[in-house]
Formats: sequence, structure tokens, C-alpha cells
Amino acid sequence: MRPPALALLMLGALLAGALTAVCASAGGQHDLSARMTDRASLAGLDLSNINMRGSHLNQSDLSGANLSRCNMSGAYLRSSWLTNTRLRNADMARADLTAADLSGADMNEADLSGALLAYSRMSGAILSHAVLKKADLTEADLSDANLSNADLTDARLFRTDLSGANLEGIYLISANLIGAHVSWADLSKSYLSRGQFSRAELYSANLNGADLSGADFTRAYLMGADLSNANLVGTSLDYADLTESRLMGASLNSAKLPYADLTRANLTGADLSDADLDSARLAGCVLRRAVLDRVRLCETDLRGVDLSGSSLRGSDLILVYLANANLMGADLREASFDRVELTGADLTGANLEHIKYDKFTLLSLHDANLTDAKMSDGLRADLSRIKEDGQ
Repeated sequence: MRPPALALLMLGALLAGALTAVCASAGGQHDLSARMTDRASLAGLDLSNINMRGSHLNQSDLSGANLSRCNMSGAYLRSSWLTNTRLRNADMARADLTAADLSGADMNEADLSGALLAYSRMSGAILSHAVLKKADLTEADLSDANLSNADLTDARLFRTDLSGANLEGIYLISANLIGAHVSWADLSKSYLSRGQFSRAELYSANLNGADLSGADFTRAYLMGADLSNANLVGTSLDYADLTESRLMGASLNSAKLPYADLTRANLTGADLSDADLDSARLAGCVLRRAVLDRVRLCETDLRGVDLSGSSLRGSDLILVYLANANLMGADLREASFDRVELTGADLTGANLEHIKYDKFTLLSLHDANLTDAKMSDGLRADLSRIKEDGQ
């Protein structure tokens, strides 16, 4: 039975429409491919999931476009505009984004490993959980950006601006941040071990609970920084400025602090055992319950400093000023005192057993408060003789 003429007409119309749609789609793809050139104008377009691998889009306008989940690996986007662009989960590994403007761009979980981002502008960008391993961010602007939990292992951030950025939980292991600007940034619980931070600016930065072990902070600026409970084991802080920094509960075992400025720093409960404190400035700092075992203090001003409950077992003190210092309950066993000024120091309940001392130290110790202090028979006898001679 032959189908009605109307049915045939409808079937023909449907086939024609489908053919037109296919042709239009193919034409659209062709038009889009043709537009993938340098200086292209693609602002505001939905380009999600498109394969743009190795594309040449230098100086192109992609601002406000949706490039989520795009494959842009190895693409060339030098000096391009990507402001407020969506790049979530995009693959931009080894892409060249030198001097590109990515301000406010959303690059959450994007892969930028090995990417060239030198001199780029990424102020306020979202890079949380992004991968930037071995990326080059030389002198890039990442101020106020969100890089929480991002991985920048072995990345280059020479003189990069990270001021005010959220870097919580970031991985900067072995990264190069020489001369970087990281002031007021949140680096709490971050991983910075073996990183290079020489001359970096970290004014008032939050490094609470961060791992900075083995990192190099030579001549770094850490004034007012929060390093509470941070891991600074073996860290180099030579000539670093730590004025008024907070180091409560920090681990500074074997840390290098020669000529470091710790004026008015709070080191309550910090562990500085075996640390190098040669010529470090500790005036006005708080060392309550601090561990300073086996350290060498030479020509150090600790007048009036709170060292109550601290431990200096086996330490060497040479030309140290401890006049009027609070040493209540301090453990000074087996320490060596050479020309140490202790006049007016409070050593109530301190342990002075087996200490070594010269005559100058002994005379000043006689003028200290030794109520309930523990001491060896030899020291007790020497102090008694001074008292007798004075009478």
C-alpha cells in the first residue's frame, strides 16, 4: 500500500531540515576554526570542551569567554585578554601566556604545569587546586588571587606579586620566590620546604602551621609575620628581619639565624635547640618556655627578657647581658657562662647544677635572686665566699 502523499511530504521536510542542520553545524565548526588565529575576537563566546591544542591566539580577545575543560596545551596566548574568562579544568600545560591579562579569571583545577606566565596579570584570579608545577611566573601579578591548595612545586616566582593572596595549603616545595612580594598573604598550613625566599617580602604574612623546613629566607622581610607552630627545622634565616614576629610553638631546631633581627618577637614555647644564633638580635623578645639547648649566644642583649621556664642546657653564653631578666624555673644545667651579666636577674627555682662560670659571672650571679635555685656544692660555696668577703 502506497503511503499517502502528505506523509511523503512530511518525511521529505524532516530529511531536508536534518541535512540543513548538519550543514550548518559543519559550517559553524569551519567558521570557528577559521577564527582561531592571532588577534582573534572571541570575547564572550562559549568555547567549552573545544580542542585548541597548539592554537596561535596571540593578542586575542577571549575576555568573558567560557573555556572550561578546553584542551589548550601548548597554545600560544601571548599578550591575550582573558579577563573574567572561565577556564575551570582547562588543560593549559606548557601554554605560552606571557604578559596575558587573566585578571579575575576562574582557573579552578586548571592544569598550567610548565606554562609560561611571566609578566602576566592575574590579580583576583581563582587558581584554587590548580596545577602550576614548574610554571614560570616571573614578575607576574597575583595580588589578591586565590591559590589555595594549588601545586606550584618547582615553580619560578622571581619577584612575583602575591600580596594579599590566599595561599592556604599551597605547595611551593623547591619553588623560587627570590624577591617575591608576599606581604599580608595567607600561607597558613602551606608547604614551602626547600623553597628559595631570599629577600622576599612577607610583612604580616600568615604562615601559621606552615612547613618551611630547609627553606632559604636569607635577608627576607618577615616583620610582624605569624609563624606560630611553623616547621622551620634547618631553615636559613641569616640576616632575616623577624621584628615583632610571632613564633609561638615554632620548631627551629638547627635553624640558621646569624644576625637575624628578632627584636620583640614572641618565641613562647619555641624549640631553638642546636640553632645558630650568632649575633642574633633578641632584645625585648619573649622566650618563655623556649628550648635553647646547646645553642651559642655571643654578645647578645637579653636584658629584661622573659626566659621563665626556658631550657638552656649545655649552651654557651659569651658576653651575654641578662640583667633583670626573668629566668624563673629555667633549666641551665651544664651551661657555660663567660662574662655573663646576671645582676638583678630572677632565678627563682632555676636549675644551675653543673654550670661553668668565670669570676665576672659569679659576681653578677651573687646579685641575682636565687631563691630556691638548685646548684652544685661548688657554686654554693663560691657564692658564700663572696658574701663573706663582702662582710
